[in-house]
Amino acid sequence: MARSIRKKFWLVTAMVTMLALTLGVAAACTEDPGTQQAQTYTVMFYDGSTVITTREVEEGGTVEAFEPADADYEKEGYSFGGWYATADFTFDWSFDTAITRDTNVYSMWSSAAEDTRQWLIAGSSSAGGPLAAIGWNGGPIEGENGNILTKTEGKNEFTITINLYVGDQFQFCIQDDEGVWNTDDANGGGARGGQYLVENEYMSAPGTGLGDGQVNITVSVSGNYTLTLTTDAEDKNVGSITVVRNGDAPAVTVDRSDYTWYIYGNSAAEKSAESVLAGTNWGANVESLQYSAYEMFKISDNEADGTGTWMQTWTLAEGDEFLLAYCMLKDGGGISAQDGTMFYYPDIDEFNGEDAAFKKADGMGSNIVVVEGGTYTFTLTVTLNAETNTLEGSIEVDKTADILTSDQTWKVLGGRLSYAQATDPATGNLTIDESAYNGKTSVFANNNFGMGSQVQQLTAVSSPAAGMAREYEITLDLVEGDYFYICIPVWVNMPYRENAEGPYYKQGYNSQLATAQNLPEGITADWAWSGNFLCTQAGSYTFKVSVAADGTLSLTVTNA
Repeated sequence: MARSIRKKFWLVTAMVTMLALTLGVAAACTEDPGTQQAQTYTVMFYDGSTVITTREVEEGGTVEAFEPADADYEKEGYSFGGWYATADFTFDWSFDTAITRDTNVYSMWSSAAEDTRQWLIAGSSSAGGPLAAIGWNGGPIEGENGNILTKTEGKNEFTITINLYVGDQFQFCIQDDEGVWNTDDANGGGARGGQYLVENEYMSAPGTGLGDGQVNITVSVSGNYTLTLTTDAEDKNVGSITVVRNGDAPAVTVDRSDYTWYIYGNSAAEKSAESVLAGTNWGANVESLQYSAYEMFKISDNEADGTGTWMQTWTLAEGDEFLLAYCMLKDGGGISAQDGTMFYYPDIDEFNGEDAAFKKADGMGSNIVVVEGGTYTFTLTVTLNAETNTLEGSIEVDKTADILTSDQTWKVLGGRLSYAQATDPATGNLTIDESAYNGKTSVFANNNFGMGSQVQQLTAVSSPAAGMAREYEITLDLVEGDYFYICIPVWVNMPYRENAEGPYYKQGYNSQLATAQNLPEGITADWAWSGNFLCTQAGSYTFKVSVAADGTLSLTVTNA
């Protein structure tokens, strides 16, 4: 019934519209063309919110060129700098513009007051140019490769000549000696980026409007450049950045032989069990990055030049914000991501066909934000763009539970403590005769935590227990001092490490994520190296790894 009423309504509407069009045509045919008048529009010329003058213009006409002084408008202490279509002076306005509506035009005025601020260039260069050393928070840097702009005498004009490379990004800013930015123009600070860039063929920026002043400028053509920043001591919207390319930039070589990749970010989580980033604020305080919880493992066997494929599994909490980067230890503690080596959200593949687990950070940044907390496996593939000499990366993400519930190979990686370690109260704390200890043979004699010739493998249980997706077990004849863990290993390449010759196994998914409860006498997990199990009493033990349907791990150990 409703559909029938709707049809009738549209039929009546169509008839009324047709009648109105017919009457309109008839009226138009009887109107005297000589009585039609051209539409007139008002063009208002402003200084801020003050109206300088107005002009009435017929549709399609133009305004005769003039300056404020021609309209008896003077502004003491300022010089007129041109007319603009927007109040932030982003877009020029021309007197050749055909007027087709009421229009506002804005005048730019430059103050005669001297700009005494020290302007710096800050940025990043993955190609290894000067910006790689300068960075985003370098503070004032003197010398040939410094970042301090030179002021032109008698003008609010600042210049710097610098080699820039494809992909380099930069801004001009005010920083203190510690590299801390002050972006408050009213309080002696300032930052100048995309809003101020004069259009050119060598550089670009996405910022084109008010508030976009701090969008990075990106270099699209390598070269030696002279960059000129003009400013106003009183109005942050007045100013420009012009670009002159002087010639080619010299070739640079970047040493990437020690590059590996880390997770770098921030989390409000209080415990590491909730997030690998718990307690960090863009710089975890660790003594070593190698073997830390933040390190990714290289699973490809190509040359150590920063390229390859890295993998790691991390537990992350909702709200975590991070990126993947080459990191280094900072003087005084903490870690920092190195400029030009950061991979962000635009490089992340959709998570299992949907984007519900992660999102792009709000604002101008593109960090990865966790929407749904959980344990995820990240695979980072890094390639070298030969044309630009820059690294490019893509990030794939899998929910770790999906991997664990599939058919996997679980292995035991282990070794044996020396007698001194076994009896040291700080490590093994075992009480045993030295000759008896050394007379026993370890099942891990040829294992050596995956680098040896024999690595023990668990057997899949053909009929898992109720509620379990997979189960795996192994029986080991252990002796005192054996220490080990059970995991799904990955084949890791770390040729640039002094203590790792060639590939070796490393834990991928450690059963210690769910430590076994009620361990039998003779096996302990509560000792110096708590990531491993320690045998304190020789015997035969059976270990069973169970994977629930939701990917939750559990481990049972029995004395066989």
